Amino acid sequence: MYMNANYPACTCCNPLFYHFWLQVMRRKFLQGTETLTAAIMGSGSKSMNAQTYFAASSGSHSGKDQGKGKQNAIAKDPGIAETSPPVPTIYVAKKIITMEDSQPTAEAVAVLGDTILAVGSLKEVQQALHNLGYHHVKKDEIDRTFENKVILPGFVEHHIHPLLGAMTMAVEIIAIEDWTVPGKESKAAQDETEYKNRLKAALVKMRDSGSPENETLFTWGYHHYFHGICYRDALDQICEEVGQQNRPVVIWHRSCHEFIFNTVALNKYNIHQDWIDTGDPQEQNQADLANGHFWEKGMELILSNIALDLLSENRVKAGLDIFRKYLLSKGITTICEPGTQMDEEIHEQIWNPGLNTEDTAFRTYFIPDGRVLYDEHKNSNSVGKLIEDTESWLDKGTGKVDWLPNQVKLFADGAIFSQLMQLQDPYLDGHQGEWIAKPKDYKAAFKIYWEAGYQIHTHVNGDEGLRVVIETLSNNIKSCDRPDHRFTVVHFAVSTEEQVQELKELGAIVSANPYYVTALADKYSHKGLGPERALNMVRLGSVANEGMKIGLHSDMPMAPADPLFLAWCAATRILAEKIDKSLKPIVAAPEQCISVERALSGITIESAYFIQKEDEVGSIKPNKKANFAILEEDPLAVPKQQLKDIAVWGCVFEGQKFPAHQQPETLPIEVSKFDLKHVNLAAMARTRG
Repeated sequence: MYMNANYPACTCCNPLFYHFWLQVMRRKFLQGTETLTAAIMGSGSKSMNAQTYFAASSGSHSGKDQGKGKQNAIAKDPGIAETSPPVPTIYVAKKIITMEDSQPTAEAVAVLGDTILAVGSLKEVQQALHNLGYHHVKKDEIDRTFENKVILPGFVEHHIHPLLGAMTMAVEIIAIEDWTVPGKESKAAQDETEYKNRLKAALVKMRDSGSPENETLFTWGYHHYFHGICYRDALDQICEEVGQQNRPVVIWHRSCHEFIFNTVALNKYNIHQDWIDTGDPQEQNQADLANGHFWEKGMELILSNIALDLLSENRVKAGLDIFRKYLLSKGITTICEPGTQMDEEIHEQIWNPGLNTEDTAFRTYFIPDGRVLYDEHKNSNSVGKLIEDTESWLDKGTGKVDWLPNQVKLFADGAIFSQLMQLQDPYLDGHQGEWIAKPKDYKAAFKIYWEAGYQIHTHVNGDEGLRVVIETLSNNIKSCDRPDHRFTVVHFAVSTEEQVQELKELGAIVSANPYYVTALADKYSHKGLGPERALNMVRLGSVANEGMKIGLHSDMPMAPADPLFLAWCAATRILAEKIDKSLKPIVAAPEQCISVERALSGITIESAYFIQKEDEVGSIKPNKKANFAILEEDPLAVPKQQLKDIAVWGCVFEGQKFPAHQQPETLPIEVSKFDLKHVNLAAMARTRG
């Protein structure tokens, strides 16, 4: 039986998550992995010269250069004669929604290189170009690709996890929500029967495709609250029912912090009691061999056994390829991972090449994980060097990848998907929440970063966790007041009205995941929270009424990285798959809905504000980056219930058109260990610490 106390302390970014992936990507694996680097880069290896030109022509985007101020001038290509000056392009559209109060809409926008020159009516833009000295803009320099479409600022996803996003999309998805990614569409499995039927169908598909019998079916998305208990014996029975009793099956939990194996998989990966007995007490306590269930530290214990297959070179390449194209299909041109992996080789060998390919139509920013850094310095009695160490990461990015200065991610309580947030009133079943960082450690790290002038992003989900966060913020403001500190509450699941008012008074801003309501409010009304707390989760209506900044994020793969879908979640609060007796959707706490206009702001200009990029992206305005999301319909004109269904043509990223529909499709790649060059991943995973 599932015990909530054994569930993961966080979803994407707790200490165990960090060490889980750190094991897979450590130095011993990354040294000498030219084949993996080349695979991840894919077609990007052919485009590095072009990428160098783009960087030179639009100004450097490194953390060092950003600190010197934005560079708006467009450098000349040395290969072009002085007599051939660059010529602006004018895009015309059915409507341009600028997200600028001074000029909310327009019909034309002029772009030179990666920069917006002018916005307005076509006549106004032409006149503006004339005033800027461009006297000979010809008809063929007016681009009418979007004349029947709607242009918005490129969407800003300020909280996403590229590694988890890539890897979960590269395996068989059977989840509690729809996932549409390049090459496949996975509909939601809402109950136990549907989940098991989908699992059977996946097994049959592998059999009929001629897949070797010993090739493992990896599947992600299972959640016990929705899909019932599906342990080792149940998996064995499912496999037998479709004649696949010799097929290894590994279920990756929706939270990404648990694995469940059938008997064949346990045997394939040599997971037996003698192996489990080599673990420390916590690893042994969180490893249930009889049920094939491994979570938290127990999951780490068996990671080295499965890493060879799960994180193969081919799968990493396929996952990143899907990830890049998926973001393009959603109109996203800026992403950020707060609390990224603090391992230099991962960034040098995985992210810098993997997120700089020619088809990468977004810029990536990373924010250091202050909890990991603080713990390391605390354990080595060198806390005085914490800020120096944090700053040392700022030059690790290259090209389209960069690190954000003077920002850091800290953590309070546990995750919502595992119901381990800290609550002021008990859970219905009496289980206890957990702290990711003990309050005393959180407060100590907070004080150091606060006094150093950092913007602090804090992961917090429960109202008791939020109480500690508010107390910490208040005490630091009293001792060291700071203007424009932009302290950020991240996730914001369970809170009280009084806490919203306190946050307003303290100048905090709220980065929320509105999908919690859509996916979990109904189920949690009956399990764990009760209706009052569950239906009022993510109370953005109250935040909006207080005049606070609101940003919407996916925390992908905890929610689809689909900004229009997130805006729909925030504007409607419709419970997934639920209707009342009149066949109408059920809305959770209607007073907590926000307007469509505010929801769109939360995925554009306000989202950019959360990572201090509002002067560069998030709206369509002269001198900002030419980043546009191209939509087939006007999100302000359709009924808000249809917001999530608006088709995305693609985007303009830093002045270049990227049509999503013309991108070659990539199917998930399942590979066996015999396809690998060496066992680098497994050796890597065995490197502890």
